[in-house]
Amino acid sequence: MSGEDKLLRVTDINIKKFANGRAHFTSEYEVKNLVIRRGLEFHLQIFLDKPFNESVHDFDLQLQLGDKPVVSDGSLVDIPRVKSAVLDDWGFQVTQSDGTTVNITVNTPADCLVGKYKLIITAITEKVKDHKFQLKDDIIMLFNPWCKGDAVYLEDEEKRKEYVLEDMNEYYYGSSYHSGRSFWYLAQFEPVVLECAFYLLKLSGLSRSHYGNPIQIVRTLSSLLNSEENDGVLVGNWTGDYTGGKSPTEWSGSEAIFDEYMKTKKPVKFGQCFNFAGLGTSAFRALGIPARTVTTFDAGRDKDASLTIDRYYNHEGDVLSDMEKDFIWNFHVWNDVWMTRPDMPDGYGGWQALDPCPQELSAGLHRCGPASLTAIKRGHTYFNYDTLFWFAAVNGEEVDWIVDENGKMKVSDIDSSSIGKKISTKKIGSFGREDITEHYKFTEGTTEERAAVLEASKYVTKSRQLYKNAVKDVKFVIKPIEEAMVGNDIVFRLKIINQNKEETRKMFVTVTCYSVRYTGVKVHKILKQKDDMEVKAEEKDFHKVKISVDDYRDKLTESAALTFFVMAGVFGTSQIFSGHYDFVFNKPGLNVEVPEKVKYKEAFEVALSFTNPLAKKLEMCVFTVESPGIEGHMTIKYRDVEPNGDILLRVKMIAKRPGNRQLVATFSSEQLPGITGMTAFEVVQ
Repeated sequence: MSGEDKLLRVTDINIKKFANGRAHFTSEYEVKNLVIRRGLEFHLQIFLDKPFNESVHDFDLQLQLGDKPVVSDGSLVDIPRVKSAVLDDWGFQVTQSDGTTVNITVNTPADCLVGKYKLIITAITEKVKDHKFQLKDDIIMLFNPWCKGDAVYLEDEEKRKEYVLEDMNEYYYGSSYHSGRSFWYLAQFEPVVLECAFYLLKLSGLSRSHYGNPIQIVRTLSSLLNSEENDGVLVGNWTGDYTGGKSPTEWSGSEAIFDEYMKTKKPVKFGQCFNFAGLGTSAFRALGIPARTVTTFDAGRDKDASLTIDRYYNHEGDVLSDMEKDFIWNFHVWNDVWMTRPDMPDGYGGWQALDPCPQELSAGLHRCGPASLTAIKRGHTYFNYDTLFWFAAVNGEEVDWIVDENGKMKVSDIDSSSIGKKISTKKIGSFGREDITEHYKFTEGTTEERAAVLEASKYVTKSRQLYKNAVKDVKFVIKPIEEAMVGNDIVFRLKIINQNKEETRKMFVTVTCYSVRYTGVKVHKILKQKDDMEVKAEEKDFHKVKISVDDYRDKLTESAALTFFVMAGVFGTSQIFSGHYDFVFNKPGLNVEVPEKVKYKEAFEVALSFTNPLAKKLEMCVFTVESPGIEGHMTIKYRDVEPNGDILLRVKMIAKRPGNRQLVATFSSEQLPGITGMTAFEVVQ
């Protein structure tokens, strides 16, 4: 036998995808690659051209991450052979050999780089390294919330299932008084999501040495999920004009957005905060970082770092829009991600707030966070990243100013409890809203909450003393408007209570109603009504303003939201009241019907239906359908719908994966966007 014939050669490698996938909680990934989580061992089966002889044969294992890998940054790993399992380090053991088949176990550290590795095995015969075999498909290494040594370790199994493995999500919209929910298919196991996440990291230029650091990973990705820099994924658009793209409410999940982006490598049009947050939850969960989608109602946007959200009125009760820099969003949607914070003192790990929506610059890029929820709650706004901005978003103070004809300003009212309400995320293990306000702030008005505000105010760029007016004996209370379906009339009510025991009080009340975008930007004036009233001593009365469907029919934005601004003053006194109320019309739900059980790889029918609640025709109608375990995502154009007409669409789909599944669908039209529905079903073999 020649010398060359004696040399051992590797002919193939079995990546044991099923067994490794089950052990690493990666079985759902729809990729042919081996997907593993750092800090855990994995198993390979090596096939040889001749029987393995322990006395003369051996192997070298090497992993290479990216182009031109080097040992110094962790991208080039020579894995040593060890006699016994090693904890939290690289090493491999030969666990069994049977003729031309050898089984090995590979141990990985909990802090190694995340990414796509090339695996190269070199066969050794009598210390001669001759034959190298490279695995055809890269091995994908993810973060590991199941590993105590990983920076993203999450102790509770039910939370890991929800915040890492759950692929159907929901977010909330509307106002703190009138909220609804929409469903979102995260698609984190679809090939395109991981592919896009790794593409964006490479595009960002982030040093490979940071690929094991979840803080740097999420901060980098959050700046590229929007398109403001480096041609990132999604173009933000809050104008109401979506020519050349899709209305943000047409999207029903992340897969379609990532898919279009990766096909074109150009930003996708268009998205708003709930789309960006959906993309973030998808990408972070795909990489193994626990993430949740968070909705905050009455979210502040403090542009001048003063911790106040300022509104300006003239004496007629008109809002002075040209003076406004700050806004209160009816709702805003962002991400929380779970990780340790070694860059901060102990106690600040856990949930971190992060916003991929391009609303704020941080270190020159459109991103915000990650900021520790503990730091936000305590008012420790000096910690990284962007904690001052986050504090104002959930616990800022709303300040109303009256501006006279000479430009002189005085405070008319301060509301310390109006910002940051009903902070919400999806429940663990089921659909429905979980209130997480206490994660972000102490209960409004408590000693702890006021202390946090005082602590945060030490670090603002400017400080000003604001005083409320003198004691008032007339009380004004805005009453909640009863829920109403779009297409119906509503009545706004202001309750007026004269607490003076002797005198009748005369007053003026001005109510101005605007249609608004959910960001608080005013679009159309619906109505302005000014009235004089009088209320006798120790009595109460109501000031009512009716808004008919004819008033708002052609003026609503896609969010179906109205804001009422109120200015009231008591004659003969210095008493002034100002305030606002956000109202969102209900929209009909989209009925989604599928059989309770459908067969794997067989076509089944989906029926989508609802009734147009408007006395006007719906035009430019589009349905979208997405579901985990279903072939592809669908976008279907639909005919015009007559006023108050019924809608029914039937489509065929094919189940590509067995198990319990959900299907989410949306309907959008020029006149009535953002109708959503979801249903659950089982795919059986």
